[in-house]
Amino acid sequence: MSQRFDAMPLFDSYRPFYALDRGELFSEDAPAVKNFVQSMASSVPEAIIDYRHVKDFLWSKCRRSEATYNAFRSESERFLLWAWCIHCKSIAMMKKRDIEAYIDFVVNPPRSWIGTQVCRRFLVNNGLKEANKGWRPFVAKLSKAERKESLRSPSVSDIKPDTGDYALAQKSLREVFSNLSVLYNHLVEEDYAFGNVIAAVKKASPHLIIDVSNDSVKRLSALQWEYVLESTRAKADEDPTWERHLFIVASMKSLYLRVGELSCRPKWNPKMGDFYREEDDWWFIVFGKGNKKRKVSVPVDFLDYLRRYRISRGLDGLPAVGESSPLLHPIRKHNPGLRARTIAILTQEAFDLASEKMVQDGFEDDAKVLLATSTHWLRHTGASMDVESRALKDLSADLGHGKLSTTDKEYVHADDKERAASGRTRRV
Repeated sequence: MSQRFDAMPLFDSYRPFYALDRGELFSEDAPAVKNFVQSMASSVPEAIIDYRHVKDFLWSKCRRSEATYNAFRSESERFLLWAWCIHCKSIAMMKKRDIEAYIDFVVNPPRSWIGTQVCRRFLVNNGLKEANKGWRPFVAKLSKAERKESLRSPSVSDIKPDTGDYALAQKSLREVFSNLSVLYNHLVEEDYAFGNVIAAVKKASPHLIIDVSNDSVKRLSALQWEYVLESTRAKADEDPTWERHLFIVASMKSLYLRVGELSCRPKWNPKMGDFYREEDDWWFIVFGKGNKKRKVSVPVDFLDYLRRYRISRGLDGLPAVGESSPLLHPIRKHNPGLRARTIAILTQEAFDLASEKMVQDGFEDDAKVLLATSTHWLRHTGASMDVESRALKDLSADLGHGKLSTTDKEYVHADDKERAASGRTRRV
């Protein structure tokens, strides 16, 4: 296995990628990519055709979502680089043993292919995009909790990730199989590959662990959520700039929102007018996964937070019909709203504030959990707390689940509760 990293990134970020015409293979402002792919043709004659088909795959399958594009781009790019630079074989010619070799590679890549921080793929020099020499297909990272702990505690502030610490999570490995399978389905449809062997490789893979010990979703406890809400509200009382933080955490928990459903996106800019009233009931229109709209019921208790946030922005009590004001006022005035990354940062600031308060009050173990949370925990927290008091079909509709069984599996856990209850009084 090569110990040098002689490869480079192949595909740009979401917006520049789709700014190109579908038939345009290489961007004029990134000649380095064209030169690299052409150089690969000396060892893999089909390299340019491989590249064309993968580019077409990304174009046709991933346009609807930037997150989807990023996931498939990373795996497709990594797969091409391995096929050309290490395996010296076209992706069209891969058989079962070749895919098995790739999975072995992903689980245990050479250190030269591993970075210790996420880097931009390209840097601009004199108007041309050049490969960032610090970029790598794999990244060894500290966990979120470790990063936060290193900032909080001087005794562990010197902890840094090392390439030898790289480990592929089981969830990430399953995503590798899933993404490759979708890619090969496309290649087969285009008559470029002979078949899709990914499922067969996955079934026999020694690297996959079947784990049924903890399938529950990540959520905050009632105590942790109380600290998040109360500490954020207290901060907003003394600092009006925190009213936005308070509205975000209350919205994501109470309306079961994903971070992308609050954010400003190319096809959707959430507005105050997305809240509307039907007789005595309030609803919120959400543009969610799969480009699907749904309406979410708004609890009466949440309206106090909506009023509070609007008043802090100089708006009247509750939204008017069709009101065009941005749902979340942007940090920069020329922006139409907040991006998902900014929302995640503001939410994490609220988590960190609550964590500090929990440490002060002696709840150190609970505080450490808050260091590892993400925005998605709020959606799960709201649904988990409401599942006992709401009809499952109503909760499922507000969550945007296509199947009732999804809601039941994620939030009910009736069998686990019964099993725990029956085993609680066992004697030693």
